[in-house]
Amino acid sequence: MDFSELSHQTEIRDSLDKILSEHCSQERLKEYDANYKHDESLLSLLSANGFLGLGINEKYGGSGEDLYDLGILFERLGYHAAPLSLSGCLADVAQTIQKFSKEKSCNKILGSIIAGEIYTSAILEPLNQDPENPITTAKVENNQVIITGTKYLSEIASISKNILISASSNEGVLLVLVDTDQVKLTELTSTANSPLFKVELDSVIVDRESIIHEKGRGLEALKYLIQLNMVMRSYIALGVTEKMTSLIAGYTSEREQFGRVIGTFQAVSHRAADCFIELECLRLVNQQASINLNTNLDCENDALVSKIWAGNACHKISYSAQHLHGGIGVDKDYVLWRYCLLAKECELINGSASQNIDRLGINLTTNQ
Repeated sequence: MDFSELSHQTEIRDSLDKILSEHCSQERLKEYDANYKHDESLLSLLSANGFLGLGINEKYGGSGEDLYDLGILFERLGYHAAPLSLSGCLADVAQTIQKFSKEKSCNKILGSIIAGEIYTSAILEPLNQDPENPITTAKVENNQVIITGTKYLSEIASISKNILISASSNEGVLLVLVDTDQVKLTELTSTANSPLFKVELDSVIVDRESIIHEKGRGLEALKYLIQLNMVMRSYIALGVTEKMTSLIAGYTSEREQFGRVIGTFQAVSHRAADCFIELECLRLVNQQASINLNTNLDCENDALVSKIWAGNACHKISYSAQHLHGGIGVDKDYVLWRYCLLAKECELINGSASQNIDRLGINLTTNQ
């Protein structure tokens, strides 16, 4: 079986590496360690070069409806620790609207996203471990939808034009686009200083046209969004863990102890090899999940496997990288600490590996 990439996918990766390496130097990243983590100039550059159209159909101005291509973008953003949080915009909003909205809405919203305008989603809720059953409520009356509830971990909500909200209603589960001005935002403190927000809605009223899907397809759309979000965040984890593995290789091949390069010690080389195996397994399951989601709107088990490997790889490779680097791993003048924080965030968001293993086990035992 041939797992090699197509020529245009290699070109996407190489082009992204060139752009991101120039804009994500360690000195530049330090500017965002304590400040709002969003590089508008980098976003504009990615937009100008067509990268925000990855995964979007050509008829809407994108480069093609291929989630593997979109995964490459998130992978490279993770590898370079880019100060951009785009999974809510490019995965949750763009892809869900592309699959479930009418063409008129797609033309307007997807065109603005490709041009660099920010949208985001707010799906996760405090004290709710089952995002497919939102606690947030919506009441549909005539041509209006009244929404009340609290969401959290919404990316860059403060600079987003609209927020995609999930809610339970008298017509079933709904996905609704809400103007950011209509909600109360509270910035949250996160592990990797990512710009995450709590979103509070108090009887927010929107037009029925703000529902992005046809009647009765809300739960299907929400399930697709959650699965896609897990897979794209797993691609971010892939980039983060690939960078940590390369740091391990570089450091252990140069650092000397007892008159020998430490990479020649068997325990060190075995530990580094285990990291490489974890990394390549994560790459494979991400590839499988993204390719299957191209043709099937419901690939929950593939998404869960991807997320499980992402959680385990982030934890194990981060731990090994710190161990093999010794004290230098926590030195903020060195690069590793930033990736370890990103890895912890990737590991826990959308549930830990053990939580998703439980969900996968239930699916398998009930033949789902």
